[in-house]
Amino acid sequence: RSSILIALTLLSSATARSQTPPPAAPFPTPFATNPCDEDGFEKWLSCQKKRYDKLTSKDGFRLVVGSVAPGGGLAGGVGYGHHTNDPNWRTDFVSSARVSIKKYWELDANLRLTKTSSSTTAPADLGNLKINIYALVKDMQRLDFFGLGPESREQDRAVFHYREGVVGADIAQPITPRFDIGGAVEGIWPNIVRISNPTVTSVERKFTEATAPGLNEQPPFLHVAAFARLNSRGQPEQRKFEYLFLYHFYQDLDDHLYSFRRFNADLRHKFPLGSNNEIRIRGRFAFSETSEGQRVPFYLMETLGGSNIRGDDTLRGFRDYRFRDRDYMLVQTEYLRRLYGPIDLILFYDFGKVESSISRFDEGRMRHTYGAGIVVVPRQLDNILFRFYVALGSGEGSHTYLNGGISGRGDRLTR
Repeated sequence: RSSILIALTLLSSATARSQTPPPAAPFPTPFATNPCDEDGFEKWLSCQKKRYDKLTSKDGFRLVVGSVAPGGGLAGGVGYGHHTNDPNWRTDFVSSARVSIKKYWELDANLRLTKTSSSTTAPADLGNLKINIYALVKDMQRLDFFGLGPESREQDRAVFHYREGVVGADIAQPITPRFDIGGAVEGIWPNIVRISNPTVTSVERKFTEATAPGLNEQPPFLHVAAFARLNSRGQPEQRKFEYLFLYHFYQDLDDHLYSFRRFNADLRHKFPLGSNNEIRIRGRFAFSETSEGQRVPFYLMETLGGSNIRGDDTLRGFRDYRFRDRDYMLVQTEYLRRLYGPIDLILFYDFGKVESSISRFDEGRMRHTYGAGIVVVPRQLDNILFRFYVALGSGEGSHTYLNGGISGRGDRLTR
């Protein structure tokens, strides 16, 4: 009887084990390693990005970081966003208020409307109609001005306090999967705030209306622009390119002395060399024209040197805004080598110059700079999350750049 009882007990235990799920894994101990620290650098970086996204979430109030303008230093502030997904129109509203460590500040609001297509016959990569409606005010305490022309001198450096208000809208309409057209219209209210500190070498003390057009008066402007964009969307990676052409009309609404027209071209190419290397080539050109008795105000001229007012790299070996005039041309070549995860080594060479007219580009010397650095998370053609470089070749010392660039503006056409 004892043997039978033991056999029945063992049999019932085996049956229970076959029908009962395995016990749950024990809870981690309080001393378990944080997943962000134990899965390698790429996993850790992804984990940090998730944390950052929570702080800068698109809906509701959020943290905003990024520069107001080159030379203003790191800026931060608060923003608000709201997004809806209507069957016909997707709306994205974002606004921000930020101030930098050098007391530059900006207020910005943008409403993005995207037409969503429900057609089953349209190509999948055609894209959608996009409209931006925006307003912004920027106050920049100390922008550099070295005079006009390709031979301006570093020792002539002066500064000006520039404030600008803008209200505008732009529209982009895809015509084919690789060709877009559109335009923008803006009202611009510029203002050069006089610097009262006598120890500061300000533009109004060192230059005149003749050497810095627009110094005495800053009228409001109506700005209208038309654009066309050709890109390689849908093409093989080896043929990646984007060509952007803009024609601008700036109408002086008050003094009728500063109306002008400008043509801009921005030509970008990207050539992958295997999975870890690529070459980028970018050419930019701007040509202005005026009617008799009109001038281009210096604060609306394009600049070369460091970064321009929009945060785009130019002649990286020079100081920001180093050269300024009505026209300019710039060619940049870059070699990117994947180092680890999202981090790339970058080697670059830039050359270009400014001039008062197209006919004078064959006169004088071209400026050349070169350098190296690292960039983080390059996307598409030129969108880089973070960059650090040291540039040489200017003859005016080295220029170091460490920043995440200007962020939080979306993809407006002109700003």
